Amino acid sequence: RHYGANSDINIATGNPTIAGSLDKSIIARIIKKHYSQIKYCYQKELNKNPKLYGKITIKFTISPNGTVSSSVVSVTTMKNVAVEECVAKTIKRIVFPAPKGGGIVVVTYPFIFKAEGV
Repeated sequence: RHYGANSDINIATGNPTIAGSLDKSIIARIIKKHYSQIKYCYQKELNKNPKLYGKITIKFTISPNGTVSSSVVSVTTMKNVAVEECVAKTIKRIVFPAPKGGGIVVVTYPFIFKAEGV
């Protein structure tokens, strides 16, 4: 089975934890805009391993100017380095609004990946 761009791949998010002055809803909205890239990270490995699924939690830091200064995998049940690194790199490229009053924002964001039939 080949998983293309429109296949039934589900990405859900768990409850993120956020330390800093950027609202959770703003962070969630901006991450949602990048779902297609995050989905692609999973989709390309799913074609090699159709039983692949799991939860990847990314811990990232938003710097005072809104860029992501670090993005790492903090917890994973997927155990697939290619997907994990791809998601972390995708998050690192996102630019968020500058946090109110400067300072950094530390975010821990869980993504749950599952394909139809898995």
